Amino acid sequence: MKSNSFGWNNCIEPQFLSMDPVLPPEGVPDPLLYKDGAWYLNLYAKEAHVVTYGWADQVFLCEKKEDGTWQSRLPFQKGMNYIAIQIDGVDVLNPYLPIGYGYSRPCNYIELPQEDGDFYATRKVKHGRVIIEKYFSKVTQEWERCMVYTPYAYDEEPEKTFPVLYLQHGHGENEIGWISTGRLPDILDNLQAEGKCEPFVVVMNSGMVQVEMDGERTVDFTRFDDLLTVDIIPFIEGRYHVGGQRKLRGMAGLSMGSLQTSISGFKHPEMFSCLGIFSGFLHDWIQGSLIDMVDRGAGDDQHLEFLKKLKDSKVFDVFFRGIGEEDPFLEYFLGDDELVKASGIQETRVIYPGTHDWNTWRYCIRDFAQLIFREK
Repeated sequence: MKSNSFGWNNCIEPQFLSMDPVLPPEGVPDPLLYKDGAWYLNLYAKEAHVVTYGWADQVFLCEKKEDGTWQSRLPFQKGMNYIAIQIDGVDVLNPYLPIGYGYSRPCNYIELPQEDGDFYATRKVKHGRVIIEKYFSKVTQEWERCMVYTPYAYDEEPEKTFPVLYLQHGHGENEIGWISTGRLPDILDNLQAEGKCEPFVVVMNSGMVQVEMDGERTVDFTRFDDLLTVDIIPFIEGRYHVGGQRKLRGMAGLSMGSLQTSISGFKHPEMFSCLGIFSGFLHDWIQGSLIDMVDRGAGDDQHLEFLKKLKDSKVFDVFFRGIGEEDPFLEYFLGDDELVKASGIQETRVIYPGTHDWNTWRYCIRDFAQLIFREK
């Protein structure tokens, strides 16, 4: 079963389109508990012997209470965080917590309030739409799907050609990430309501491109450039009144998606006016110490010849790089600084509080969105 297209996520798709969990029925305790000034995980599993959850490559034990609940003070106290729940050694999904897709599988996440979270809150503003599109890929020879966000202005101005941003997720995630855990629609709706960004369409595809090798299915994310140029752009720009020219087309991505953005952006600078590199890479650093993260062999960095031969420092209207100050891949981001400096390319570079997670990437898209598709 394909993990990046239609398999399991067709069955529980509505869960991904909302941050809000289903309310537990009467008699079932809320899975989150606030007491003594802190947040606790509060799981009901009366017959269980051991309840644990994973977070940030650590495993935490829950303590059993007399009423059959298992509790643990959360190691984080704000923002969005994936957790992996196990009951007696078996991975489980709690239906009363939000469900997203990370680590190449469905998983629970917890959304806790934070002081500066208003920019991704659902407000009383005009809202855009999220559309699920399906297309047959010449590259994979299978049906694929993508998520398309259209701003509210899109339906109000049918004669206008809107800008379009092709936006990618990270390794182990898929096309729903920016919609659910990324909070993209609310972020852009709020920015547009405040007049802080131009209305533009966003297209999100699975970058975990699967190919047949030696009779087995494997992931080769470097094939995404083919998928983008052969299938996605022609399909989207033939179906929506978007793009059609360089100044109305951009690309961005986080982590693995940032490397895909570097590859496609540098291979096809005539196609994109703006690039966003979130918590990620210009070099294919994955060919080195990050090789265990991915499912295919090393890249060749051929796309970097573009920067080495660059003659126009303003080749892109916007070239944005952002990362969290506690990101485990910060050294690779800083390693790319030398290449950027040597090329002379004009960039916007931001280091945020935070680590390699959606809390940082929400900031990245918020700030990037305010820079792109602006009239000079």
